[in-house]
Amino acid sequence: MSPIPFTLRQLEYFEAVAGEGSLAAAAQRSRVSAAGLALAIDELERHLGVQLFVRRKGRGMTLTGEGSRMLAHARRVLSGAELLGAEASQFAGSLSGRLSVGCFSTLTPYFLPAILEHFGREHPGVQLDFVEADAASLDELLLRGRIDVALLYHVDVSPQLAFDPVRNYRPHVLVAKDHRLAARKGVHLAELADEPLIELDVHPTRTNTERIFHLLGLEPSIGHVSRNYELVRCLVGRGLGYAVMFQRASADRTYDGHEVRRLTLLDRVPPSIVGLARPAGAPRSARYAALFEMLVSTSGAREGREAIAASAPEGRRGSAPA
Repeated sequence: MSPIPFTLRQLEYFEAVAGEGSLAAAAQRSRVSAAGLALAIDELERHLGVQLFVRRKGRGMTLTGEGSRMLAHARRVLSGAELLGAEASQFAGSLSGRLSVGCFSTLTPYFLPAILEHFGREHPGVQLDFVEADAASLDELLLRGRIDVALLYHVDVSPQLAFDPVRNYRPHVLVAKDHRLAARKGVHLAELADEPLIELDVHPTRTNTERIFHLLGLEPSIGHVSRNYELVRCLVGRGLGYAVMFQRASADRTYDGHEVRRLTLLDRVPPSIVGLARPAGAPRSARYAALFEMLVSTSGAREGREAIAASAPEGRRGSAPA
């Protein structure tokens, strides 16, 4: 076997510069000098025989076309090395290392506290870091290697990411305690179509809500629109309209002291699916697998997988939904 003409450290520096876009930022991230980093990149280019970056004075470093292709290979090598080390640690009895988790902003109260409590207790050797952001930012952070995994709605997953469903949210209807249908367990949306809809204007909730009305051939009568989840519940609690929701609060009492009732939506409509995303082609590290198993142990992941498979176009079954 021919000697390998580069080191894992050089690949780590390559990935850091690609992600940060400048030697100074990458050096700070990697905790080395900018001069040492530049030397490592020069040596890597010389050994590989390709130019990885275009250097522009005052404008940082930009990947060349060949550099972008080499970056994908480098990430696979680094992920494989990380997987080897993580599995070795697992065989030794515990997981260790850093796991940086991104989370879509509206999902954070439903997932992050449990991850901090349960995952942290089960795997004390793993250092957990968290980032809250919108879907586009999480995509970029994943592809730049700034985070290891992200919790996202499946509608936000780009083709460059792999996606593993962990939970599905079936839509339900929220009405006031004294609403005429409050004593029912379920309702068809057509029974409420003439009443004012209190719409939550948060992606992807609003898009999913409008899609449900479209699928059922209904036109909602919009009463109020808010980007605040609890304000929507408060308006419903005061009898100002009803709401179509996906995430479920643990209490039936709103912040301002009114009560709401949750009714099952009896119409056949698709669920909203949440899962873990990682760069496509990146192997599932032991830390990733441990987090995934913790999340699915208390969720309907199987239903989520079936829903994705059923709705995916022919030829994309099993791939990351877009």
